[in-house]
Amino acid sequence: MQIEKGNLKMDEEITLEHEGINYTATYSVFGDTLTVYLPNGEARSTELRGLPVESAALVHLKGYVRTVTLKQN
Repeated sequence: MQIEKGNLKMDEEITLEHEGINYTATYSVFGDTLTVYLPNGEARSTELRGLPVESAALVHLKGYVRTVTLKQN
């Protein structure tokens, strides 16, 4: 964890296993903004407004995995 100008910034990882493949994303929180860095290099952001950080990050990762698996089929 890092403190920057009075705001909390956390750099964490979250992993989702789908059909035997692990997908990992990194996420950080600055103030009330969650930014998720997906395996393909894309970044997606969400204003948390009270949402649990890990749950919100997982939603972005699940969306990524769904897109990847639809492209494979």
